[in-house]
Amino acid sequence: MHPIKLTASLIEYDVKNKRLKMECKVFIDDFEKSINKTLAKNINLSNLSKEDMKGIGNYFGNHYKIILNNKTLPIKYESSELLNKYNIITIKFTANVVKIKKGDKLIISNALFFAEFGSIQSNRMTIRIPPFVVEDNHESSLNNNRILYTF
Repeated sequence: MHPIKLTASLIEYDVKNKRLKMECKVFIDDFEKSINKTLAKNINLSNLSKEDMKGIGNYFGNHYKIILNNKTLPIKYESSELLNKYNIITIKFTANVVKIKKGDKLIISNALFFAEFGSIQSNRMTIRIPPFVVEDNHESSLNNNRILYTF
């Protein structure tokens, strides 16, 4: 076990395709510990089945929420990449096509691994939503895991 409990995410708005793209890097062992509690069988991250991909999507849908104007956007699992040498998995998602405009309210909630690791867990996020947010960095903690933007 490693002493650092951390995730790192990039949330980026693709203006051309009008969709949110998310990339989340997590420690493999932390992710397996957490997701295996929610699946019927232990996940094999080296050889994901369709059921595993659906389980990952559901897991992130429960712990990582994107809310635009009081409507939770469903996130879709796109791909993942294992970096075993570093004990990291990068998981990519997209949120269905959205148009973000002046006056919209966006809430990002990242509660990954708080149930397992409590206050020692930290979730760092970089947000890029042009033209409103060029780049903003946040840290999600057990007691403060929501970020609100009003454009």
